[in-house]
Amino acid sequence: MKIDYRRADPNYVGFVPDTAFDAIDLFSRFKRLGLSVEQYPETFVWVSRNLDDDEGAKFEEWLCAPQGVDDNAPVFVSDDKIEAERMQLLKEATARDVEEMTISEEEDDEKVPLPDEDVEMVSPSPR
Repeated sequence: MKIDYRRADPNYVGFVPDTAFDAIDLFSRFKRLGLSVEQYPETFVWVSRNLDDDEGAKFEEWLCAPQGVDDNAPVFVSDDKIEAERMQLLKEATARDVEEMTISEEEDDEKVPLPDEDVEMVSPSPR
């Protein structure tokens, strides 16, 4: 493995990472050089383009949890009472939305303009 001495320069970004460590390093260099947040997704793809599956998984894990995953963190447990209320609200909202989307025939008739009797029909121009 040949070591690129140019990487000693913290502004050097002309290398293609083969490990998650190098991909994180390259992304950090881009950030220090003024990478905007809007460019993060493309940059994530760019810096990880040469990673194999194992290294890619490590890089993805870093993207999701840069400080690591805490196995002792509490896991979300839903409350049955809150879930029942959520389902009731969803049912009411769906019923209200369906009611608003329904168009009666009377409303539809009012919106259709009736032709005036004095309007003369003309044939289209030959152009």
